[in-house]
Amino acid sequence: MMNAAVTEVVQGLDKNHNVDLKAMVEAARKVRELTGFENYGVPFCMTIEAEPLGINVNLGDKTVEPRVTEYNQMDLSDIENSYSINPTESGRMPVVLEAIRELKNENIPIIGNITGPMSTATSIVDPLKLIKMLRKNPEKAYEFLEYVTEYSIEYIREMIKAGADVIAMSDPTATGEILGRRNFEKFILPLYKKIVSEVHHLGKNIIIHICGDAKTIIESLDTIGADALSFDSIVGMRFAKGKLTTKLMGNVNTQLLQEGPKERIKSITENCIKSGVDIVSPACGLGMSTPIENLRVMTDFVKGRR
Repeated sequence: MMNAAVTEVVQGLDKNHNVDLKAMVEAARKVRELTGFENYGVPFCMTIEAEPLGINVNLGDKTVEPRVTEYNQMDLSDIENSYSINPTESGRMPVVLEAIRELKNENIPIIGNITGPMSTATSIVDPLKLIKMLRKNPEKAYEFLEYVTEYSIEYIREMIKAGADVIAMSDPTATGEILGRRNFEKFILPLYKKIVSEVHHLGKNIIIHICGDAKTIIESLDTIGADALSFDSIVGMRFAKGKLTTKLMGNVNTQLLQEGPKERIKSITENCIKSGVDIVSPACGLGMSTPIENLRVMTDFVKGRR
């Protein structure tokens, strides 16, 4: 997950791993070494795609994640006409691309983490503004989502060119709880299919994560052609397995991973495996105070079952 660089992992770094190249690479390596996760993944926040679009971002520090502090107040059409995004030059995207190049190796897969179009768009403009526009001015809203998708695809292309083996896209704002099935299928589904198609065209796989209660859109998600779907802990894995032909990833509760107890973590991890998941993982983004030893309980249990 994007913020697997929990406090215990990054506390020994000299600089902010969300900004500094050396620290980003070191954090990715330490995540794997200390937690038992079986990949390198960068970046560790969800503001990178939106950052060059006239917003203010507090870049945080080693223990506080970056966050948007001020949205772009311009009209959506003006935003599209005013900003030209080049992933090799814009914001922190070049840092991520260089981190992927430095992490590339023959044995450990590299995951390029990206933010989905709905969540990126609602980091650029006020979420309520965009969600209302889906109803009042759907053509304009969709045009903006397409704009975001196009430069996100360019970013994905550069990630893969740099050496990413897998793309993992998280789109928490696109949950069925917020959009509903009708809006999801109308506005988001075509964009996901476009992104998935491009990743496959480039010969790589893609995982898509949706937050919240995705039960109303789960059958729609099964049509997009992703290589794996990841769900929050509110979605039962047995239920999801019965609805999906797509591979399933998840979904150990992140609050449980943060607070324990360890025997319960083992129990839930085992339940995920018995429910038929193909990749065991946290259900969503990890809290920064999540102890490494709790993450090791999960990863050690999975490896012990092989």
